[in-house]
Amino acid sequence: MVRRSTRSRKPTSHFGYNASFQPYSRSNRKKTVRLEGRRHVPEDPIVYPELEKKDTQLKVQSLDLCLELNKIKHQTKNFKEEDLVLRRGQPFLLNIEFNRDYKPGDDEISLELRMGTRAVVSKGTRCVAPLVKSAPDHNDWGIQVLKSKGPNVELKVFTSSEALIGYYNLFICTTASGDEDEFEYPEEVIMLFNAWCKDDDVYMEDEDKRQEYVLNETGMYFYGSENQIGSSPWNYGQFEKVSLDCALYLLQKSGLLDSNRKSAVHVARSMSALVNSQDDDGVLEGRWDGEYADGIAPTVWTGSIAILSQYMKKREPVAYGQCWVFGSLLTGLLRSLGLPTRTITNFGSAHDTDGNLTLDYHYDEKLNPLDDYDEDSIWNFHVWNDCWMARPDLDEGYGGWQAVDATPQETSHGVYCLGPASLTAIKQGHVQLNYDTKFAFAEVNAEKVYWKVFKSRKPPAVIDVESSQVGFHISTKAVGKYEREDITDQYKYKEGTQLERIAVHEASTHVRKAKKILKNIVKDVQFSVDMPENPLLGKDIKFFVSVKNTSDKVRDVYLAMNGNSVYYTGVKKGKIVSHSTDLELKPKQSKKVPVTVLAKDYLPALTDYAGISFFIMGSVKQTQQPFSKQLDTVLEKPDLVLEINQSIKQGKPFSVLVSLTNPLPYPLTDCKFLIEGHSIAGVKQLKAPTVAKNGEMHHEVHLTAKNFGSSELIISFISAELTGVKGHATLHVSK
Repeated sequence: MVRRSTRSRKPTSHFGYNASFQPYSRSNRKKTVRLEGRRHVPEDPIVYPELEKKDTQLKVQSLDLCLELNKIKHQTKNFKEEDLVLRRGQPFLLNIEFNRDYKPGDDEISLELRMGTRAVVSKGTRCVAPLVKSAPDHNDWGIQVLKSKGPNVELKVFTSSEALIGYYNLFICTTASGDEDEFEYPEEVIMLFNAWCKDDDVYMEDEDKRQEYVLNETGMYFYGSENQIGSSPWNYGQFEKVSLDCALYLLQKSGLLDSNRKSAVHVARSMSALVNSQDDDGVLEGRWDGEYADGIAPTVWTGSIAILSQYMKKREPVAYGQCWVFGSLLTGLLRSLGLPTRTITNFGSAHDTDGNLTLDYHYDEKLNPLDDYDEDSIWNFHVWNDCWMARPDLDEGYGGWQAVDATPQETSHGVYCLGPASLTAIKQGHVQLNYDTKFAFAEVNAEKVYWKVFKSRKPPAVIDVESSQVGFHISTKAVGKYEREDITDQYKYKEGTQLERIAVHEASTHVRKAKKILKNIVKDVQFSVDMPENPLLGKDIKFFVSVKNTSDKVRDVYLAMNGNSVYYTGVKKGKIVSHSTDLELKPKQSKKVPVTVLAKDYLPALTDYAGISFFIMGSVKQTQQPFSKQLDTVLEKPDLVLEINQSIKQGKPFSVLVSLTNPLPYPLTDCKFLIEGHSIAGVKQLKAPTVAKNGEMHHEVHLTAKNFGSSELIISFISAELTGVKGHATLHVSK
């Protein structure tokens, strides 16, 4: 057998990184080296006389992988990748020119795809495709000769729907009159999951959903609180070279067993671990304390490409990210690999540290919060991902959307990752199933328990239990449009229904700690809070606590209210306001307690998230009736308005007018724009002017359109005093 070519991959991209790895070393082949994206072959290759072939030998003279045609058929034409990118389980075409006429029946042809330097059939790293008369089974390989004329042969190659995901080397093997020859194609072939293949575990029937969850390069995530939902655009950029290179690099870095590289379950789980840097030097370092001077604040990022480019250039974690950055990154990387993925936001998201499906909050005898006792928390919102796949590792019925989370919250089998957890299992309370279903169930369905802690040795007593304060408005981008779709019913039954209580009971049977049930008590005093829907950053906050006595007797009510500046995770940064009062309510009487928080009091303590949490506790002296309410509000930041008043042509400059109103009583300084989008081919950072206190900015940004077509342009405004202000516009670039 003669092996007649070799290669080593060390691509260099315009992002400035080298995806280097170990080259193959085979002494009986001429050496080829790729330099700056081009291949150089030495003029005097090494020749081995003992390996000279007979005249009858069938040898490949040239091989055409029909790149353009195959990429169109495999929905991979948008990848900025020179190599052939295929989706498994789907045939592709190639044309071969041999050194002589091909003789069907006398000449034998086979094709092989090999992964790595020690490819073996048993591990799936060596895929042998023999000549077949008809299409093989979905998990087998084969080739058919579609037509042949003289030395030219057109082949149809059938790929397995269970092929491993990653890089392959392609070989054409021939046998003629007992003489064997092997030709290695000098470029690699990349194999991805295939949502269009019915036999692939990630098959998705609806074409509109495939377009959205696999092919859409831009999207949005949602943030805020239960009553104030905001949205922000994100550029996933899954077809950019750096995105696919990074996804495949992380897959190689994951250390997955070869046999697990075919599994959507294992690939999604390993990628959720590698997007964060907590224990494996992954892509992004998380930080939640507001100290970002040595990196970039999480609110600044507008897309994945800037982060992935920096990571692939230095191979070090990028600083910094929070949940929406982790989630958006994972969406783009998994879409690069062909896995249908969506970005999810859960409002009022529980972080149950001890796994008992309750969130425990502690107060002293005067109803002042005892923060040192509290380990659980409720995040105002939390962003994670859903991936679409079958679950062959579980019983039938648990396939479909699966929750995965790259934000490093808790370890799973010693690694900071989560999932995939079946949404069906979460909804039914089947928390015993893999992976991390109990934690995911608690995020959307845990109960809040309020405890009173006594100075004496008397054990803590339950003040109140709230069973409907977690998991609101679970949201994702709607298919085919930039709107919010509420998918709460995919995660949980409607609060308070019999089915919801059954699911909670089912989950509780798998928890070691028993639930603490509050005894039935008289509740004849009604409490409510009137909070404005969209309080503005820089303005005073005003609201009322209303109390109504519905009984025929006098009721004495104690009210305590604390307001804290918080990170979006619910962690308190600093106290803003504290207030308590005693009320006497006559029979059927109502009273309103006004609360005012001045802007000058909250602005110095505000986080970049601009969130404030109010904890309101009450008790009725005569009946011991408790009242507890947590109100999370996010102060509304100004809009960044983008105006484009000209037609845009590829290769030509164009202008964007960017406008902003400063809501703060001091100037915005050290201002910048971070700009990202497919049309401008990457990421740009430009200087922006200082904005006067309570003043306006109108600034023209000059860009050049590199790619034609329609896509989103996303601009983030950054200053020392205000971040997280973003705007986006759709660009239509003609040739």
